[in-house]
Amino acid sequence: MDPQARTILDTIQTLAPNADPHADDAQWLADFRYQTALLKTFSGDPEPVHAITHLMLPSEPGPLTVRLYRPKPGPLPLLLHIHGGGAIAGSIDGHDPALRALANRTGWLVAAPAYRLAPEHRFPAQLDDSWTALQGLVAQADTLDIDLSRVVVSGDSIGGTLATALASRAASEGEPDLKGQILLYPNTDLRRDATYLSRQSEDGNIIDAKSLERQIDLYLASDADRTDRHASPILADDFTALPPTLLVTCENDPLRDEGEAYGQHLHDAGVTVDHDRFDGMIHAFLQMGGRLDATDRLLDRIARWLDAR
Repeated sequence: MDPQARTILDTIQTLAPNADPHADDAQWLADFRYQTALLKTFSGDPEPVHAITHLMLPSEPGPLTVRLYRPKPGPLPLLLHIHGGGAIAGSIDGHDPALRALANRTGWLVAAPAYRLAPEHRFPAQLDDSWTALQGLVAQADTLDIDLSRVVVSGDSIGGTLATALASRAASEGEPDLKGQILLYPNTDLRRDATYLSRQSEDGNIIDAKSLERQIDLYLASDADRTDRHASPILADDFTALPPTLLVTCENDPLRDEGEAYGQHLHDAGVTVDHDRFDGMIHAFLQMGGRLDATDRLLDRIARWLDAR
């Protein structure tokens, strides 16, 4: 493991409360949300951005906030990024330093929806909100100075799962015409009996097996949802309509193998897949730019890939 990543894991152990496996859901969720919020500690100082604004989109459950990070004036391509956190934690505020850096490094307009969290709002509320954000941004492209010839969806962790489900929905509905999807260490298989070697060999590196199962139980409305192709995208019947993909996995991540298996499905279906495994790296490292040199390399990789779009 990368020494900088090891130091972060050691620091988390000193800052985070010991998870009580016998705690009720409310207490366990409060601890999990606290632990997830700690990741911002490793993000470093937030970079200045040309402009940050908020778009309020109407939706049936209530207004949806989308934060826009504009690195420069004028028409810009759109990167819709969906934050991670198991769909039960995390926020655009927690990802704010990473989103600022992403906008500045890529030169794209980065939009991040403040989607509803489970268990207060169970799946598919998160996907519905992400779709509302994508549709709303496209509908207001002229006002927002968005170049609709270059629209890409991205996400980290469960956000990557939601991003590829979003891409699948866009493909099935015929619009918008996405030019790519960026999947950063995504969950791709939420089945209870899923067996991947990395879930054992890397257990406890940011994610532990028991915590992962509890996250999924709080996220989904029923056990049957574990085999829904939008919750477990690796179970989709057809991958051919998905756009070109940048897949990033981490050597020391319990989710490594399922992410790479998903990438293989895409490749076998004829989808253009650029896969980078970051050796020695851990889950959630997009948010660790203040402590990890690898985060800088990740941002450069994303920027180069988007340039090709």
